[in-house]
Amino acid sequence: MNVRHKLLGAFLAAAAIATTTGGVVLHADATAARQAAVTEAEQVARGIAKDVAFGLPPDTAGESTTSLMYNRAGLAAYLTRLHDLQGRDIVVIDQNDMILADAVPDNVGQRFDEDDDNQVSKTIADGRSRIFVEKSEDYPQGIKQVVVPLTGPGDAVKGAVVLEYTPLYEQMIEATAAARRMIVVAVAICVLLVLLIGLIIAGSITRRINSLTRAVEVIRDGDYTRRVALKGRDEIGRLGQAFDDMAERLERSAREILAKEYTDSILANAGEGICGVDGHGRIIFANAAAGRITGLGVDGLLGQDSGVVFPDAAADHEGTLQRPDGTSLQVAYTVNAIGRGGGAVIVLRDVSRQRALEHDLRHQALHDGLTGLPNRKLFLDRLEHAMTRARATDEAATVLYLDLDGFKKVNDSLGHSAGDVLLRTTAERLTGALRPYDTVARLGGDEFAVLLESTDLVTVEALAQACLDALNQPFLVHGRKAVVSVSIGVVPGVAGYGDAEEVLRNADVAMYAAKADGKGCFRFFESRMHELLLDRLDCESRLREAVHGGELRLHLQPVVDLGSRRVRGVEALVRWADPERGLQQPGSFIPLAEETGLIVEIDRWVLYEACREVKRWQDISPGASPAWVSVNLSAANLEVPDLTDRVAYALASSGLSPHCLVLELTETVLMRDIAVTSARLEELRELGVKVAIDDFGTGYSSLGYLRDIPVDVLKVDRSFITGMEHNQRQQELVSAVVQLGHTLGLKVVTEGVETEEQLALLTRMDCRYAQGYHLGRPEPAETLIERLAGSALIT
Repeated sequence: MNVRHKLLGAFLAAAAIATTTGGVVLHADATAARQAAVTEAEQVARGIAKDVAFGLPPDTAGESTTSLMYNRAGLAAYLTRLHDLQGRDIVVIDQNDMILADAVPDNVGQRFDEDDDNQVSKTIADGRSRIFVEKSEDYPQGIKQVVVPLTGPGDAVKGAVVLEYTPLYEQMIEATAAARRMIVVAVAICVLLVLLIGLIIAGSITRRINSLTRAVEVIRDGDYTRRVALKGRDEIGRLGQAFDDMAERLERSAREILAKEYTDSILANAGEGICGVDGHGRIIFANAAAGRITGLGVDGLLGQDSGVVFPDAAADHEGTLQRPDGTSLQVAYTVNAIGRGGGAVIVLRDVSRQRALEHDLRHQALHDGLTGLPNRKLFLDRLEHAMTRARATDEAATVLYLDLDGFKKVNDSLGHSAGDVLLRTTAERLTGALRPYDTVARLGGDEFAVLLESTDLVTVEALAQACLDALNQPFLVHGRKAVVSVSIGVVPGVAGYGDAEEVLRNADVAMYAAKADGKGCFRFFESRMHELLLDRLDCESRLREAVHGGELRLHLQPVVDLGSRRVRGVEALVRWADPERGLQQPGSFIPLAEETGLIVEIDRWVLYEACREVKRWQDISPGASPAWVSVNLSAANLEVPDLTDRVAYALASSGLSPHCLVLELTETVLMRDIAVTSARLEELRELGVKVAIDDFGTGYSSLGYLRDIPVDVLKVDRSFITGMEHNQRQQELVSAVVQLGHTLGLKVVTEGVETEEQLALLTRMDCRYAQGYHLGRPEPAETLIERLAGSALIT
C-alpha cells in the first residue's frame, strides 16, 4: 500500500467516525422525543385517572364531587368530550380488567386484552405506569398506549386508565424532524469535506513524493541536471531542497570531470587548426588539424616560432600559407590573447576551396554557362562604367547588338546539341575578330552584344564588318556544314544616353532594322527606327485581331495530273485581308505569326476551312472536284498535344473523308527529332490522312531519311525547277529525285512550274503531278470552283 492509499484510508476512517457520531446523535434525538411523548402522555393519563377517581372539580363553591367510576353516563360523557377535544382514545378499566368506559361504546363491558404481556394487569397490581403497543386487525402497525393506575382515596388502586399517545409521539417526532435533517446534512457535509481535504492533501503529498522519487531515479541514471524545486517548509520541502543541493553538487562535479575530456576531444577532432602560443611566441600546443593544414604535423609545430610558421597571423586576417612541399593554402586566422602573460590561441582555417567556390559562383552569376562569355548582367555593368568614363574623358564608346540569322533552322534540323556547338563557335569567332579589350557578351539565345571603347566611327564600322565576315563563314557542326549570317545593330556615342538599358534597347531596335533590310548586315541606330518597331508591334496586334476577327482568306492552288492535264488536288494557302494594307501574301505576315505563336491558330483555321470548302466542292461537282487538299502545318503544330484531335475534329465537322486530306510539313521540321516526329506522323496516318514532305531538298537531311519517315507524298522544292530547262545537271538531279520517290512508293509533286518547257521536261521524266503559276495561280475557293465547274481540265 502506497502513501496515497494510507492517507486516503485515514481520512476515510475520520469520515466513518463522523458518520457514526451523526447516527448516534440522531438515535439520541429520536429516543428523547419518544421519552418526552411518554412522559407527557403519562401526566395526561394521571390527570384523567384523578378526575375519574375523585370526580370533576366543582363548578361552584360548596358543590360536592362524586367519583365518575360510579357514574357511568358521566364517565362516558367525560371520555367523549376528551376524545372530541384532543382526538385521543381513552379507556377506563376496573380491577378485573373489564372496560368501564371507552371512546368506542361497543367495547364497554368487555375484557381488555389488547396489551402485550398483561401490562394493564401488572399496572393495577403494582401501581406503576407502563407503555405498550396495542395491535389489532384494524391497526396492524400498532397503537402506542400508556397505562397508569386509577387510585382512589387512601391510594387504593381501583383500576387503570389507558391513554393513546401515538398522535403525541408523532407530533414530537415531527417537531424534531427539521433538527434531524440538519444533523444529516451537517454530517454529510462534514464527511464530504473530510474526503475532499483528504484527496487534496494526499494528492499534494504524493505528487511531491513522486516528483522527488522520479528525480532520484534520473540522478541514478546519470543525469544530474534534474531538480525537484519543492516548495514549503515542511519535512518534504526541506528534503527537496536538500536533494536539489546534492544534485547541483553532483552536476558541478560531473562537469569538472568531463570538461577536460571534452576539451581534449574537441581540440583533437576540430576541423580548424588550433595552436597555443606562450608569452615568447613559441608554439606549446597544436591539434591534428593544425599539423595537417601547415603540413608540419603536430610534432613539427611544437616549439616553433609562431611568427615564422604563421607570418600573416593576425586577428580576423586572411593570408597565404606556404607549406613545406611547396604548395600554398589560403588561410583565415583568428587570434585571441590569453591572460596577461602574453600567451595567445591561434585558430587557422583552410578557406582555399571556399574562396575557389566563391570565385566560381561569382563567375557563374556573371558569365554565360555555354560560351563562358559575360552575361547580360555583367555586360550592363561594364556598359554603365564605360558610359561614366566616356562622360568624364569624352572618349567614344559603342555597343553592337548581334542576332544570328538562320540559327533556329539549324537548331530545329540538327538538334539542340548542334545549336550549342554553333553558339560556342560563334563566341570564339567574335572574340577572335575583335580587340582583346573589347567586351563580348551573350545576352541569351542566339543574341550577343559587344562593347567597343575608345573607338571612332571608322573603327566601329571596320569591327562590325569583321563580325559579319567572321560569322558569314560556314560552320562545321557534327560533320555538316551550316551557314548562318548575323544582323547587327550599332549604337555609337553611348555617353549621351541615360542608362545602359536604354542603350541596349536602341541597339536591339537597330538590329531589327538590319533584319528588315535583308539580314547579314549592320545598321546604325536612328530615331525613326522606333517608329518601325512600333509599326511592327501594331502589325502584330492587327494580325492577332485578324485571326479572330474573320480577316483571313482561303485560296486554293490546283495540283495537276501532267498526263491528263486535269486537276487532281489543291493546296490550301492563306491570305490576310488587311483593312489598312489590302490583301497580304503569306510572306508578309507568316514569319511574324511564327515568332508570336499565332501560326498555330492560323493553321487550325486553314485546316477547318480547307476541309469544309473541298467537301462542299465535292458535293456540288463530284466529277470536277479535287481528290485531295493539301494543308501546310508549321513546326509549332507538332508540339501541340491535341494535334491529332484537332485534325479528327476538322474531318468530322466537315464530313471530308480522311483519305482526301494531305498534311504538309517542311523537310526541316520533319528532321528536327526523327523519333518524336515519326510517332506524331503515325498518329495522324492512323486517322487515314496522308503526310507530305514539303520543300524537299532545302533542309539538312539526306535522301536516306526518306525510308525512315512515315510519309506518302514528296513535294520537290521550286528551287530545283527554276532554270532547269537551261541546266542539264539540274535536270538530271530532278529526274533522280522523281525516280527515287517513285521507287519508295511516294507520290511525287513538283512545285514552281512556270513555263511550258519545264512542264514538258517533267513529263518526260515521268513526273505525274505538278503545280505552279503556269498551271494555276492560288485563287479564292469560290472563284476556282466556279472556273472549274464544267471541267477540271487545265488548258
